[in-house]
Amino acid sequence: MGKRELNKARKRDEIVKVATRLFFKQGYAATTMSAIADALGGSKATLWAHFAAKEDLFAAVIDKHVETFSRDIDEVLTGQTFSPASLRRACLRFIDCLQNENSMLLYRLVVAEGERFPEINEMFYARGPSKMRACITEFFATRFRPQDAERLTQVTVAAVLGYRSDLLIRPGGSGTKTQHEAFIDNLMAHLSFPPEKDVAAG
Repeated sequence: MGKRELNKARKRDEIVKVATRLFFKQGYAATTMSAIADALGGSKATLWAHFAAKEDLFAAVIDKHVETFSRDIDEVLTGQTFSPASLRRACLRFIDCLQNENSMLLYRLVVAEGERFPEINEMFYARGPSKMRACITEFFATRFRPQDAERLTQVTVAAVLGYRSDLLIRPGGSGTKTQHEAFIDNLMAHLSFPPEKDVAAG
């Protein structure tokens, strides 16, 4: 990457960082491109040169967050064949990622403003949860038939997200590592694993 491209990439990252702070602090509706340009201390032309619309910039904020989130999850799923132990590790990492401050701020923003601005709901789901579900389904599919992998993904994701939602409404409650482990162990004990697929047959 040449010096010009490197500087452009750095400027883009700076814009996304500032926009993230403003979106999370003020919300989607209250954050304008002008406010972002003012916070950057540069010209509006510079901002518009990188992002043609607020929707594009918000999408970049989501992508940056999902990139970090996915990297953390991929560490425990990529190249892994299903086993109860690997599923337990993945679920615990999933909870840790969901409890990340930026994850919670982004989730609250989308929930609070998604009805008024359905486009941010669509952007968030397509770039985040949808990709994550596909990754988890692939993990289950290493051992189970496609329809069973889909079912296990649905149950597992719903349980973990429900647990996270419960934590969000608890007074001062982000939960402890011991509580997270107890929840996952309880989930594992109640999951019904179907017969494994015929690996030779694919």
